[in-house]
Amino acid sequence: MARDGFNMTTIFLVIIFGALVTTLGFLYVQLRTDAVSAAVADDPSLRVLVVAHDEGTPFLSFLLFAHAKTGRGAVLDIPGSVGGVLRPLGRVDGIDALFDAADPHLYRRQVESLTGTTVPFVFSYSADQLVDFIDLLGGLDIFVIADYRDQAGADPMLLPSGTVRLDGEKAVRYLRKEGEASGDLEQAGRRQAFTQAFLREVHASSEFLQHRQVVPLRDRLIETSLESRGVGTFFDILGRVDPDRIIRRRIQGTLRQVEVEGRTRELLFPHFEGQWLKQTVQQIFTALQAVEGTGGQEIPVVLEVLNGTSQTGLARRTGDYLQEVGFDVQAVGNAESSSLEHTIVIDRRGLGDTAARVAEAIGTRRVVTEVIPESSVDVTLILGGDFDGRTVRSSGQQ
Repeated sequence: MARDGFNMTTIFLVIIFGALVTTLGFLYVQLRTDAVSAAVADDPSLRVLVVAHDEGTPFLSFLLFAHAKTGRGAVLDIPGSVGGVLRPLGRVDGIDALFDAADPHLYRRQVESLTGTTVPFVFSYSADQLVDFIDLLGGLDIFVIADYRDQAGADPMLLPSGTVRLDGEKAVRYLRKEGEASGDLEQAGRRQAFTQAFLREVHASSEFLQHRQVVPLRDRLIETSLESRGVGTFFDILGRVDPDRIIRRRIQGTLRQVEVEGRTRELLFPHFEGQWLKQTVQQIFTALQAVEGTGGQEIPVVLEVLNGTSQTGLARRTGDYLQEVGFDVQAVGNAESSSLEHTIVIDRRGLGDTAARVAEAIGTRRVVTEVIPESSVDVTLILGGDFDGRTVRSSGQQ
């Protein structure tokens, strides 16, 4: 009898101990702080490097900023053709030469050196993973700047200008085809349009991406050192960032032809040995910290610049200038006519203030309103013969 009592007591204690261990383990898992939560507790300006690659060669790369308290965000486009001295390789090359999908720390460190800020986290997608992730989101609404035709292969793709809903395969195909000339401002604008569509869909699907039945698939489609809980926190923060008010910036620089291991590459070297870029990043931090209701002047005007003259490169040079003074130039191109006499500012939102800011910057009073709800830009600036490269000549005003 004594032995039976002892056995029952032992079994009972073992059960209690097991239940206690299970409970403590459950509480630990539930209450422990993930890496993203810990990072934003120390610094609310979350920074994540997002890279999409094909067999280790990046075709999309951007630094994403998201402020956990103000709900504001920013994107810095970082094309792989950004040039510099790559010390680990002992040569001048584009930063994409450092990327290793299995271990992206060298690439991340180079981005940190370029931008002058730490980048705690990296999310990378292979081309196939990006296709599947976009399909998981249900596709992307991408603004196509001009009619697009790709007759290559057995499946030609024709896209009209305007906003088009694309599945993962078509969205990535469009991105990669249009992103081949990464140093070109128009191509950079298309990458930004893709990124904006991507972040808008992630924002709309934030809760979906944190659903317990979706999490296993989500995690298989993202390459990151973060644990699943941290990935969930990241998407939770993005769910609180307004995708239509994200600040978009690109790297300003000079294109140069460089011989790299027996071949010629066109590389983009940041202005002023990279100091301008570091200042841009600091301006982003300042804008992210601004709370709502402080006048809204921190929010950049998104515009396209069209050349209505016969001067070659006028739209590109003007786009560079306007970008440097704080506007978000998404695209440049040619107007339908190359003999316009007067410069015109077109308001695409019907708000008035955004177009007025552009008009004030170039010194014109010619502002018209032609609202296009699906447009990815706030303002269209068409340059005429009265534009001298910086301002509209007063003689051209009426």
